[in-house]
Amino acid sequence: MRTSTLLIIQRGIFAGILLCGGFLAGWFSAIILGGRIPYDGDFAALFGPGRAANQGTPAELRTQFNVFWEAWNLVEGEFYHRAPLDRTKMIQGAIRGMLDSLGDRYTVYQEPDLAAQTQDHMQGKLGGIGTYLRISDGKAFLYKPFVNAPAASAGLRQDDEIVSVDGTAIEPLIAGLDVNQAAVKVTTLLRGDAGTTVKLGIRRGQNAPFDVTLTRADIVVPSVDSQMLPQNIAFIHINEFKTTTTAEFDAALRDLLPKQPQGIILDLRNNPGGFLQNAQDVLGHFYNGVALYEDKIGQDLLELRTNVSSNDTRAFDVPLVVLVNNGSASASEIVAGALRDRRANTVLLGETTFGKGSVQNIHTLSDGGNARITIAHWITPNKNEIHGIGITPQYLVPYSETPNDAAPCVSDRKPAEGASTCADSQLASAITLLSSGQAPPPVTPTPKP
Repeated sequence: MRTSTLLIIQRGIFAGILLCGGFLAGWFSAIILGGRIPYDGDFAALFGPGRAANQGTPAELRTQFNVFWEAWNLVEGEFYHRAPLDRTKMIQGAIRGMLDSLGDRYTVYQEPDLAAQTQDHMQGKLGGIGTYLRISDGKAFLYKPFVNAPAASAGLRQDDEIVSVDGTAIEPLIAGLDVNQAAVKVTTLLRGDAGTTVKLGIRRGQNAPFDVTLTRADIVVPSVDSQMLPQNIAFIHINEFKTTTTAEFDAALRDLLPKQPQGIILDLRNNPGGFLQNAQDVLGHFYNGVALYEDKIGQDLLELRTNVSSNDTRAFDVPLVVLVNNGSASASEIVAGALRDRRANTVLLGETTFGKGSVQNIHTLSDGGNARITIAHWITPNKNEIHGIGITPQYLVPYSETPNDAAPCVSDRKPAEGASTCADSQLASAITLLSSGQAPPPVTPTPKP
């Protein structure tokens, strides 16, 4: 069976991968997943097989495919190998090579394991041990274990090295793999249904490894967190646009709006994107109108509008500052660009965004993998192209953490020992702008490479 859905995300790989902004080069951030969540129809079938699939393969194409089979037969007949050929891997490599040849970094093939992880991640509820994963120098480490999840409850800490999983040594398993491939290998070992156990070998610092057995659990990974800041300013952070984002955003506004904030800070920094519909839903809390235009080759621009929320979660008139940086991509750029173009009392603050203005359709293939195909570019309501360009905010504020950048601790940040606040130049500037009207000093933008 093939199914498909629209995804607007920075990377053509699993959504938890954040390889820009906020992470050091060479780091891979991935949710450690458990068992599959049953398909519940959230991934609507928006497109079926293409015309070629419906009309049969043209004779010319069959002739061209003969070359592929010639090469295949040469491998089958002549390749020197001791172990049996992995024909599944050969076919997957051929699909990957076909899509790579198109020259579009966002048109990609995901193997079944990675495709399953993506679907689970984007639905927001995962079975697993409750941590992020960092791959560095051929090793796997825990990164930001979730509070009250199995890993943290067992006393595991950030930067603990995962030496083995159920007796399988990690270093030789991922030797020679890139960070993406390595993370998938480790994640697959750690997956399992809630209630099942997994035995980890852990090394902490230079100490000898020790074993710990964890019971996997259903892990709810929220996409929205919110709080009231000093000066009666509401703060909402969206880390990704998932199927759960709309309900979480509704709940945040129902909690914050009765407190009559003098302004809202919407933090989209390091948000790699997600589902288009959820981006339209978020925009519908702030205004009613055009959200973006979709541009397909040979067709008129398609107008897509905001999905207007219920009355008790509308914030049409509250002053708004949107925080962005070079890790803000795709759906987060749609939201930022639309708010800049169409909503009064709104400013963008931070750094120029990533510049990913294309739309992918995700087709689930018969092997359980998926093919992500770029089907269009999108432009902002004022018809500005952002692909490869990004969005430059009205107020450019480079990120820094100096003593002059004191700001409330938000999301999962904690103050340093002996301190009561954190440091965040962009958040501090947004608070000052909303509370006193004082704009940050001008900065010359850094050209995109």
